[in-house]
Amino acid sequence: MSCVELPQPDLAASPSGSSGARAEGALDANKRAALALFDAISAADIDLIAGLVTEDLKWWVSPSTIFSGNYDKQAWLANFEKLFANAAGPIRFRFDDMTGEADRVCLTAKGNMPLTNGDTYASDYHFLLFFRDGKIYRCKEYLDSAHVSMIFGAPTA
Repeated sequence: MSCVELPQPDLAASPSGSSGARAEGALDANKRAALALFDAISAADIDLIAGLVTEDLKWWVSPSTIFSGNYDKQAWLANFEKLFANAAGPIRFRFDDMTGEADRVCLTAKGNMPLTNGDTYASDYHFLLFFRDGKIYRCKEYLDSAHVSMIFGAPTA
């Protein structure tokens, strides 16, 4: 069962055999790979998450939180330990928008994760994912920095 909510587009709507259809096929595959990443995050499956991104991954998270910064693959994967440390259940994503063009997929989302102290981590997100050979090689992640700091603590100077 998917932890991602998003209306599914008709991926078979384009005619086959043209270069445009091949480009649309790659774009549709990128959209499916993006959703697969968030399903893996919801399942807290670090091995699957690692397999959906390239070895030379560069992931940027917007400023002003303990998660902010530029990450390579190993450092980005290590962030999940902080994210899930006080989780009382999985993080679930609701995607409101999904747009793709060329090697990019853009998603807006609401994430919700129950915490052991009774609170809920409920951040808003914008992800700009870049794909190469069916895997994510770069991301720009924007999130609700005030909410993140309220739930996980503010960064220290």
